[in-house]
Amino acid sequence: MGLMQRTKGKVFERKIAALLRQRWPEAVVRRASQAERAHNPDVFVERGPGWLSGIWLELQDARNPNPRAKLEQAERDIIASVDPLRDAIIVWHRLAEHAIWATLRTGAYLRLLRSSGRMIEDQHNALVTMEIDDLLDVVEAAQRSG
Repeated sequence: MGLMQRTKGKVFERKIAALLRQRWPEAVVRRASQAERAHNPDVFVERGPGWLSGIWLELQDARNPNPRAKLEQAERDIIASVDPLRDAIIVWHRLAEHAIWATLRTGAYLRLLRSSGRMIEDQHNALVTMEIDDLLDVVEAAQRSG
């Protein structure tokens, strides 16, 4: 990975960390250092809302993002991590577009909905993609209900 890609990645990580800090100012939101990458996601929350602290956030800012491949990689990283019970969420952005998206498994989304007081049953493990602000609204509702 070249310097330009690393710089672009850092800028995107900082942007997402700032979004999380703005929504939950009491939480400690960190970017993983290069040494931590094998054990922590790109951005993670400590001492924040329960569900938010239990997710594995991987970020991708690319011309042709591939959230499915990134999600599968994050799931492998979770299994190898210290805390294999986290849910993976891919936050991604396509260069030259405004929207930032979040992709996660249906099971993770349903766990989030249940923790917000909504009971939904699903037999599939499809992916869910939504704008990042929509996801953060659901997380915030889960925090209020929990």
